[in-house]
Amino acid sequence: MDLAVTLIKAVMRAFYSTRDILVVDALILHEALRDDDLAYLMAINTKDLHKICGKLREDRFLTVHTRSELRPGNPRPSNRTWYYINYRHTIDAIKWRVYNIDKEVQGTTVPVNEKKEYFCSFCKAEWTAMEVLDSVGPEGFLCHRCRRPLSFEADRNAGGHEQSTRLNDQFKFISELLPKIDAAHIPECDFDRALSKARPVVRDATHQRAATIPVDDGSSRPMAVRGLANVGPQSIAVNISTSDGPSEAEKEAERLRKEKIAQQNALPSWMSNSTITGESFSATAEAGSLGLSKEAAGGESKSNLVDNSATTQIDDIFEKIKAEQAAMLAREADAEDEEEEEEYEEEEEEDDEFEDVMATGDASRGEDSSDDRANKRVKVEETGAAKADSGNEDEEDEDELEFEDV
Repeated sequence: MDLAVTLIKAVMRAFYSTRDILVVDALILHEALRDDDLAYLMAINTKDLHKICGKLREDRFLTVHTRSELRPGNPRPSNRTWYYINYRHTIDAIKWRVYNIDKEVQGTTVPVNEKKEYFCSFCKAEWTAMEVLDSVGPEGFLCHRCRRPLSFEADRNAGGHEQSTRLNDQFKFISELLPKIDAAHIPECDFDRALSKARPVVRDATHQRAATIPVDDGSSRPMAVRGLANVGPQSIAVNISTSDGPSEAEKEAERLRKEKIAQQNALPSWMSNSTITGESFSATAEAGSLGLSKEAAGGESKSNLVDNSATTQIDDIFEKIKAEQAAMLAREADAEDEEEEEEYEEEEEEDDEFEDVMATGDASRGEDSSDDRANKRVKVEETGAAKADSGNEDEEDEDELEFEDV
């Protein structure tokens, strides 16, 4: 543990500001501190302290824990913030950052012939030795852009092995401690262990704070549910009986329980019975089956009488409606019969246009064939328009008007 503390202090003093160093040193000394106690030691307000601790938390130099605490006289608990150091996480974060920096330095390796060692102080241009060989003046090499003399610095853009060597020299205090820490055992550090080893903060008389009591909300138990502290059975009763089945008392209690449930679930009469016929939809709803008393049965009979009177009135209304519908159907049938008679008379009128005409001829012919030959029916067609036509048309019409049997 001493090696881990030494490593953390060395890194904080090499790369962080004074306030950050003081916060980490206070946590190393006291193991675990609440935010108001740490702000008192730092002589700053809690808002500025949270900003500093937020940055250190991102860098994994401290860990934040929130706990519900109860003040005396206040029934509602409040969440308080605690800080402590998890040494394993902090050492791993330091290793990771050193590895990333070393990887970046090794990745920027530049060959010697490509190093830009000459630069112009006027236009800030940089050139390699091969690029300025053809531009030489009385004062040395000249810039190709502004023709001014160039300055030479060998370590201006040092890279590759040179930069890696300088990095190793600067990180030597870290690289020497890390192998020793890997060989030693660093115990696991969580909030409970840090709080058990915490040193109290001694305040002066003018900066005392009220004592608080932690609230056990079940957060330490992974499967606990807040608000359900005791969900198990309060008591267990076991009855041992020698009979094969339930006793008479149990049967009676079961029957009473079922009757009570049936009374609670029973539907009113206007819902269970038909409003037209008064019959029950289930056809089994009786007062006796539900275990009703005689008074309840009498009240139901009265309601049934009222329902029957209403039913008879509804039946009369339906009979009247049926009679009106029958009368309407009879009137429609009579109207259809009248229409059929009118159509029949029109057809008879059309048939009257045909008349019987007796055949005419010579007397001798009539005498010979009067007994053997019957008179024939000839269609006579009168057309008013034909009489107004020319003479030739009149002769053709007369030929068509009379037909005789010869």
